[in-house]
Amino acid sequence: MEKLAWDVRPAPPPGGAVIATVTGDLDRPERAAFVAALADLLTEHRAVVLDVSELVPRHSGTVHAFTEAFSRVGGWPSACFALVAPDPALAALLTASHVADEVTVYANVAEALAHLTDRPLVVRDGWRFEVDPHAPGRARAHVRDLCRRWGLEGEVREAAEIVITELVTNAVEHATSPSVVEVERHGDSFRLAVRDYDTGVAGHDVPEATSWQAPPTSSPRGRGLAMVAAVSHTWGVLRHSDGKTVWAEMAT
Repeated sequence: MEKLAWDVRPAPPPGGAVIATVTGDLDRPERAAFVAALADLLTEHRAVVLDVSELVPRHSGTVHAFTEAFSRVGGWPSACFALVAPDPALAALLTASHVADEVTVYANVAEALAHLTDRPLVVRDGWRFEVDPHAPGRARAHVRDLCRRWGLEGEVREAAEIVITELVTNAVEHATSPSVVEVERHGDSFRLAVRDYDTGVAGHDVPEATSWQAPPTSSPRGRGLAMVAAVSHTWGVLRHSDGKTVWAEMAT
């Protein structure tokens, strides 16, 4: 097995990016060290084209090391990252594993440099909040900042703030549970999901979107979900053995 070796050189000006080449065999035992080294490289330079032409992934799952390292530094646009994989087999693996959705893959260095700052097809972020009355406000602030960084303003940002406030409020006040927030922009779709750990003891449940009906304006309950439905293109509920995920999508 060939040990991993790195070579880093400045990209042609202007731009300040670097071109890195990694060679050798990427196996599961080496994955953690590889992720740490790549995350350090992205932290230091913030704009990296990584040529993996001579990298051999010994297990198909090891290619997720690229997205793991990218997410550690905050993803796009905190850092700009692209892969160069001219080998059709490796490029196909990166596509099939959906790594290419989050870290764009190009056939050559020149093309990667030309599109290095472009937004990938999929960008993600997420946070965890405890059962805290301040959690909805903190979640709203996180989403507001995220929308700014992702270039989402106006009605989309306002709708996202409404959705995240209501869903995290439901987790705190009704499910009385910590919440995990996941946010994803996929092409022209913006999705927010809030996962709680309500086992049913609190007696609060959310109906299916297909059977849900907006409550009358005089009702003291259900108005938060009505607001979510009003500002979302679509929404729904995923059931888990230890809770649920309520999600909503908006068009960008």
